[in-house]
Amino acid sequence: MAARLRCPLVALAAVAAISGCGDAPGPDYSLKTPPGNAVAPPAATASPGAKKQPHPTQRQAERLRPLLAGWAAAVRRGDSDRAARYFDVPAVVAQSMTVELRTRAEVRRFNDELPCGARLLEVQHDGRYVVGTFRLTERPGHACAASGQLVRVAFVIRARHFTEWRQVPDVRGAPPGPAEPEDAPPPPGSA
Repeated sequence: MAARLRCPLVALAAVAAISGCGDAPGPDYSLKTPPGNAVAPPAATASPGAKKQPHPTQRQAERLRPLLAGWAAAVRRGDSDRAARYFDVPAVVAQSMTVELRTRAEVRRFNDELPCGARLLEVQHDGRYVVGTFRLTERPGHACAASGQLVRVAFVIRARHFTEWRQVPDVRGAPPGPAEPEDAPPPPGSA
């Protein structure tokens, strides 16, 4: 999130610097005491784009079931183009490491490189996530060594697109992911 805020802050600094030009013959280096009641705004309102992440209910998670099932069916068929359409860009994905996919091509490659297909069994809500439990399946053109095993994936969904895709560790009580959105490093090899 910090990287996204740099440009507006730089632009704000440039506007502040320019707004003083032409008013006085030179720069004003005098110190001025701020008013006695100056208070910084709370952190939540300091950045206009910041918004609390909604937490879906179980009912909302059930309504999103077709979305998760549709993505899984596309992966299972080997239709990486269709599977990629379920993702927003940028999107955070996490398996053994967390990366941010910044382009449609990166999202497509991520879906294409999944070794197994999946069949959705159930959905649950957990904090800001909708967690799907999937049974892994074979898929065309890939060798799935884990076919038949169960895997859980936590999704953050906005406007019917995945903004986060996180494989949940197979540990009892493991959280699906961080409670608040985080910045992820770019995928390896992108610059």
